[in-house]
Amino acid sequence: MKIVVDTNIIFSGLLSTNGKISDLLLNSFDKIDFYSPSFILDELNNHREKLLKLSGLSEKELDFLQLTIFKKVDLIDLESIRASTLEKAYELIKDIDEFDTPFIALAIELESPLWTGDKKLRNGLSKKGIDWILTTDIITKIRDTD
Repeated sequence: MKIVVDTNIIFSGLLSTNGKISDLLLNSFDKIDFYSPSFILDELNNHREKLLKLSGLSEKELDFLQLTIFKKVDLIDLESIRASTLEKAYELIKDIDEFDTPFIALAIELESPLWTGDKKLRNGLSKKGIDWILTTDIITKIRDTD
């Protein structure tokens, strides 16, 4: 199964190395293929100091964990997403959080659900009838089902 992951999921995986999200990202390869827009690396770099502070990890530990996680997440360049898909995604979420457009567009392009911990995004899309936004609990059930 293909699943797009957004920034807050990756952040959570990095901040809690022994947590559920980190476990799901690192140990679901036999059931789930994770995808994310490649610009997520820039976002992580922009928040590096915050990640270091909140996680308590050293720079080398954070680099290693980030590298380990991104061995499990396929990064897709935004240029490979059709302009019409980006426009559709923007129209869908411009009144919720336009900065999530690339994640929504990638999910639409791949015809796959989006895994997010962003309640505002999830609730806003749910009100529009979007049912392909997944929570960590749903991802856990998908992975742990025989």
